[in-house]
Amino acid sequence: MNEIEIENIERRAYENAIFATDCSYETADKYVEKIYSIYFSQNQGNSMIEHKTGADFDALFKNKKHSYLSLVKSVDMGNPLNMYSINMDAGEYKFLKEYLVYGRYLIEAGKIKNMLINPEKTDAYKRLCNVILGQEDMKKALCRLGAVFQYSKRREAYNLMKVPMHKVFAFVGPPGTAKTTASVYFASMLKEMQVLNGTTMAYVTGSQLKAKYVGQTAEKVHELFVKNDIIIIDEAYSLVNYNDSDKTDNFSQEALAQLCTEVEEHSDDKLIIFAGYGGDIDEKNNKMKRFFNENPGIASRITFTVNFSSYNTNEMLDIFELLAKNSDFGLEEGWRDVLRPFFEKRVNNPNFGNGRDARRLLEQTMCAAAVDFIQWADEDMDIFSPVGTAEKERLLTLSLKHIKDAVKEFEKSESAAEGRVG
Repeated sequence: MNEIEIENIERRAYENAIFATDCSYETADKYVEKIYSIYFSQNQGNSMIEHKTGADFDALFKNKKHSYLSLVKSVDMGNPLNMYSINMDAGEYKFLKEYLVYGRYLIEAGKIKNMLINPEKTDAYKRLCNVILGQEDMKKALCRLGAVFQYSKRREAYNLMKVPMHKVFAFVGPPGTAKTTASVYFASMLKEMQVLNGTTMAYVTGSQLKAKYVGQTAEKVHELFVKNDIIIIDEAYSLVNYNDSDKTDNFSQEALAQLCTEVEEHSDDKLIIFAGYGGDIDEKNNKMKRFFNENPGIASRITFTVNFSSYNTNEMLDIFELLAKNSDFGLEEGWRDVLRPFFEKRVNNPNFGNGRDARRLLEQTMCAAAVDFIQWADEDMDIFSPVGTAEKERLLTLSLKHIKDAVKEFEKSESAAEGRVG
């Protein structure tokens, strides 16, 4: 099925919904945009719902050729408490039901199956590229994996021998390299390509696998796999006590034993991703490597390891700029010259936090800007005056002074932390 056919299906569904609900095109555009706002936020594991205004249909779906059919398959209308019913009023929900009718008819009639979608053209992959800078090897690896699943799915359409492909992956790398973020987007990519058995996603840390009482942990882990189709486990090694003087507690041992069982049983029908510190880092901090070495039952089921790399100086500057832009801040000209020596030093520090360092620095910069703003307001601004250009400019701009002050505070806090460790 090509893009024109998919667009025509979506347009037909759109027109049918307008006819059935007797709403205007302007209102329909608002409804559809809200539908996809909920759909994409749900697919990305994000509970934030964006309420956007109406838009022209052609512009609205210019880059969403495959979304409609994925939407049709993902909405559980049988569940009265689905995300759409919770976030939509009666008129919006009625439109949604009518909007899905045509797509459901085509699927039930067997007129749509085995849709072939290029991983690089999925909405999830495009959004991943916008959110995560650099990491080109990681992005290529995700597309390669997506292609393998599409390839396998296409073989099934011709009744060719099914080649077992475990959906168990390890996402490893230094801290602050967007491993968990990429995990969520990868899951969304596979959802869009319709290569998963379901769409329910759960994200947990290793410590969250443990229950309050001995004997309940195994059931808690089992329920996690029963109720979800996509399981992302961050820092599973937190279950293991690597202190030679202490043993791993009973709760953790129970969680690990059940986790091995679940991975063994569900490596084909569930998407399971283990994310954590590993890859190209020093042996002492390679916690994922040690975890897998000590848990061969899990390690043997890992189909592919996706490696994340540390960022270089230019990438750190780009990340800082993106974070500032996403927070509606402008940076005073010359900021790169100020921050370049700082990041050149940080990338070689053993405690380098990658993206986390950029985020921490931005927070320190905002603190410096806030202190200056309050002082300016106290001295020069009439608190009863309406919002003005001068005030807005100060709220929008991070100056070189703010950045320099932030660098000093950042380095001071790092020195204090190193002193506590020492």
